[in-house]
Amino acid sequence: MGNVVSSVLSSVLSNVLSSGLQPATSSFFEKAKYIFELEDNLEYLQEAAPCLEAVKADLQKQIEMEERKGLRARDVFNLWISKVEAIQPKVTKLLEDRTAEIERLSMCGYCSSNFFLTYRYGKDVLETLKKVKDTLSSKPSGEVARMGPPPGIVERATQPTVGLEKMLETTWSLLMEKEVGILGLYGMGGIGKTTLLKQINQKLLEKKDEFAVVIFVLVSKNLQVEKIQNDIGERLGICDEAWKKKTQKEKTSHIYGVLAKRRFVMLLDDIWRKVDLEEEIGIPLPSPENGSKVVFTTRSKYVCGRMGRHEVEVKHLDPEKAWELFRQKVRGTTIDNDPEILQLAKKICEKCKGLPLALNVIGETMAYKTSVPEWQCAIDDLDSNAGGYPEVEDEILKVLKLSYDDLGDETVQQCFKYCALFPEDDEIAKTTLVEYWISEGIIDGDGDRERAINQGYRIIGILISACLLMPVETSEFLTIHDVLRQMALWVASNFGEEEEKFIVKTGAGLHQMPEVKDWNAVRRMSLEKNEIQNISISPVCPNLTTLLLKHNNLESISGEFFLSMPKLVILDLSANKNLTKLPEEVSKLVSLRYLDLSGTRLENLPAGLGKLLQLRYLNLTGVRTLQSFSVILSLVNLEMLMLQYTTFVSLELIEDIKLLKNLKGLGVSINDLVVLERLFNIPMLASCIQHIHLGGIVTSYVRFAKDIASLRSILIESCVFFDIVTRYGCRSTSEICFQNLRYVIFLGVKGIQDLSWLLFAPNLIDIRVRGPSPELEEIISREKVSGILKEGSSIVPFRKLHTIHLISLVELKTIYWERLKLPCLKSMLIKNCPKLKRLPFNKERLEGNDINLVVADNGEWLGGLEWEDEATEG
Repeated sequence: MGNVVSSVLSSVLSNVLSSGLQPATSSFFEKAKYIFELEDNLEYLQEAAPCLEAVKADLQKQIEMEERKGLRARDVFNLWISKVEAIQPKVTKLLEDRTAEIERLSMCGYCSSNFFLTYRYGKDVLETLKKVKDTLSSKPSGEVARMGPPPGIVERATQPTVGLEKMLETTWSLLMEKEVGILGLYGMGGIGKTTLLKQINQKLLEKKDEFAVVIFVLVSKNLQVEKIQNDIGERLGICDEAWKKKTQKEKTSHIYGVLAKRRFVMLLDDIWRKVDLEEEIGIPLPSPENGSKVVFTTRSKYVCGRMGRHEVEVKHLDPEKAWELFRQKVRGTTIDNDPEILQLAKKICEKCKGLPLALNVIGETMAYKTSVPEWQCAIDDLDSNAGGYPEVEDEILKVLKLSYDDLGDETVQQCFKYCALFPEDDEIAKTTLVEYWISEGIIDGDGDRERAINQGYRIIGILISACLLMPVETSEFLTIHDVLRQMALWVASNFGEEEEKFIVKTGAGLHQMPEVKDWNAVRRMSLEKNEIQNISISPVCPNLTTLLLKHNNLESISGEFFLSMPKLVILDLSANKNLTKLPEEVSKLVSLRYLDLSGTRLENLPAGLGKLLQLRYLNLTGVRTLQSFSVILSLVNLEMLMLQYTTFVSLELIEDIKLLKNLKGLGVSINDLVVLERLFNIPMLASCIQHIHLGGIVTSYVRFAKDIASLRSILIESCVFFDIVTRYGCRSTSEICFQNLRYVIFLGVKGIQDLSWLLFAPNLIDIRVRGPSPELEEIISREKVSGILKEGSSIVPFRKLHTIHLISLVELKTIYWERLKLPCLKSMLIKNCPKLKRLPFNKERLEGNDINLVVADNGEWLGGLEWEDEATEG
């Protein structure tokens, strides 16, 4: 094909070059010549125009092929193409005007109706023809391209991907899908994102014939567009003297022009904010048509979401892979030769919680520790002062602190530091965390409690997005990685300079209060999950604001302990099951806003408690030994009062609680229908109820108040009734009264045939039903709700349900009459439900371990389940 084109082009070119163009001997004949030869010159130009375009197109194809090999077109060829592109519009215009100009000629083609205009047109034709002829004859020869830019893919030094193999496989498979153009990898600092990106770079060596160039750029926190552009320019081989003089906008245009002609992969490491790839840098957006790819890493899920629709979370290593990596870094034979060191090494490895950065750094630090005391000392230091090791501080804590710094907002940073107070591996209830923040005054919502709560949940979202906190599956709880917790503690203690500012000794096996050198310096103290029995010290703590003593073995607290804590706002003594008395000196805690006494065995509330006029939150959940609640009436500013599982409230107590005009949240236990109805008939109290426990009620129906949107949990036990009455006529979630209900527990409820009212709890995450409930045949009754779920309804059954337990329900036949999506369902327990033969999800979800189904019977029940034919499932 090339030879034929060349032959044709040579023939046409010969005709053009050999055309006679003799100079005239006079001005008239010189001008007349343009007219006399006009038609011939137009014929020559008509022949030359497609030749010029064909030669240009052929050259451009050669250049494109060479650039795909990583070569760079020689400037002389690019210049020649520019000349062609400059003259082509002129040729096109002259040929478009040909018909009109020829018609102007008369007398057999030798005269014109307007001599001057025809002369000008003829002159343009002849001069353009000469330019075309000269351009064709001046086409450069020789090699079209040369070695300019670096190779298409540069190998990068990488660490072994211990534990990341599966993640690499998953990421690579997703990246190679045609519709995936931009892929984000997100996760906390030190989790292995950069290592994963480098491994992707290496795997692209296998695809070097498919991509013209792979470019790896470190972006970093202080994003500098010019630096990124220069790095890209270096890889593309376009960083010459002219490049250095270009503005940022000109570089953007130049990079775009080069990359738009190539199939590329751009690897951007450590992005901290949304980057407009095209407008800011000049990277063309990938598409299925151009086949290019962009992969970036970030610590922020929020950034990931804004940069593209495909994302992968890089998670910590599982225990087996973490130990493999740790052993690899420790090296030597010390671990294998000493069983005691082996056990200590495993403990240190566990403290790294699968974070590759920590495993690498701490493993290398311990590589030359050969004695048991050295290893034991390391464990003690990591528990109390991880910053005591320069390697840990410089290579781990300072790296992680970048995420803290990037939060920017001081309020959000304070909220994060507060998380250092919780024990390792603890699941932190979001509600508790937000209450702490509010009580400490970190967030206040401008004095509006609901606004403050919303602000708290917004901050939780920010911290999760920044990978500084991790949600658990139910979404009601959080965890903080132990290494991030150490970083928070390190920052809170002024980078280790003020260690006693935050005293955190959780789960440390303490049997008494710890020794403190300077109580004046202590701002917050957490001693959760210890074995402290008695507190008899009298510290002077002028700056202490938070004291967490829950989950100890406290039996007594001396009055002197509370005498000098004028700024204490949070006191948590919950889950001290042997604590029977509080001293009257609790009245000295004049700033106290939050007091949690749940799970204790207090017999009386001290009269001094009534003097705590700043108290906003009082939790007495499960304190069944309390004899009197009269002191509560003095707490005129109380906003949250939790009394569930403490006592069954009486009509008199209801009337007393009604006097607390600032109440916003209430938890109660009720065993009398009259009391329940009275509670629901007081709108202020009904709207406050967050937790309700009904026990021993016998009636036909239980009718819930319309305004009960704050309700979060229901426990109904040993009751007898037919149904819970709600508004079965509603079709929209905006009308539902159980809008915030999360937890439902039924224990031994008789008479009830179904739990169809659960359909009106759109945010329900946990259902537990335990018999005997001999009449219960359905969880959701098709007959009752089918009219509600018809076309147009916005109600989606159990869309957030995570856990369901069904035990000893001998007549239960169905949960739901057809298959549901149940996108959040993770755990199901079935025991002694012999008539339940069909589950509301398909068999594949069970076989794929998407749902953990625990069957407490023999295998016969599971084997007898009926599954819908997948071909007919809706």
